[in-house]
Amino acid sequence: MKFPVFNLILTVFLFWLTTQISTSYEEYLSYFFILTIGIIHGSNDISLIRVVKKQKKLSVKYLLFYIGLVLLNITAFLILPILALVFFVFISCYHFGEQHFHNQMTHLNLWARLLFLSYGCLIFGLLFYFNSESTSLIINELIGYALTEQQFLWFMGFGIVSTIILYGLNLKNFGQDTNHFQELFLIFLFAILFKLAALLWAFAIYFVVWHSIPSLMDQIKTLYGESNKVNIVQYIKSSFVYWLISIVGLVLLYVATTYFSINFVTVFFAFLAAITVPHVIVMYFLYRN
Repeated sequence: MKFPVFNLILTVFLFWLTTQISTSYEEYLSYFFILTIGIIHGSNDISLIRVVKKQKKLSVKYLLFYIGLVLLNITAFLILPILALVFFVFISCYHFGEQHFHNQMTHLNLWARLLFLSYGCLIFGLLFYFNSESTSLIINELIGYALTEQQFLWFMGFGIVSTIILYGLNLKNFGQDTNHFQELFLIFLFAILFKLAALLWAFAIYFVVWHSIPSLMDQIKTLYGESNKVNIVQYIKSSFVYWLISIVGLVLLYVATTYFSINFVTVFFAFLAAITVPHVIVMYFLYRN
């Protein structure tokens, strides 16, 4: 795999930016990047479902099923917040690992999929542990229980150990162009980023630069055959309505927070959870095909 030079340069630039701006501007930029590139990368799922199902027009049942999943996740956070959070974290872990490694695997077998999950646990473990105080506050508001730094350390340790083991088990499954030293370098890069940047900004940089942009390129190639300027514009046009609906929903949630003593960042992550689960399912079947 070629070294993602653009991603690295962009990461270094955004990290440098944190030393030049105040924390409030850092938060504004985080929301901006997540709400634009981050949300757009999951706003074309309906078109992707048509590709998966090999249909020119998507039947109403699939559309209703997709919307139902979003509503189900919102309901789950209201009724069973602990289970909803655990499910969201692990399915997000799998999705992050899948995006990172799927192009490097010759076979998407069980060991490969377990590596996806463990790698995502490693990424989230690093993010949570190095921002344990901020993460604990958000989790406490979501489920009414505050996790300790020691618990985040255990989760990170699980991610490290399981990734090392499953990476070794998948050595013969990697493509010939896989650069294993590059993968190790990226882990150290992410660890430094998560250690020095605030939680929301660190998450935004990784989520947008190392997940959303690569996913966008994959989706554009799937839908249009090539990732060029014309197809990027076409992708954005076809995503706009679904993106706008997501933004309107988030605005309504923001207004609702003014009536309750809840931090907006907590509602924000709950919102991301609600729209992430159906997107993860769509991408799973897309990569499987």
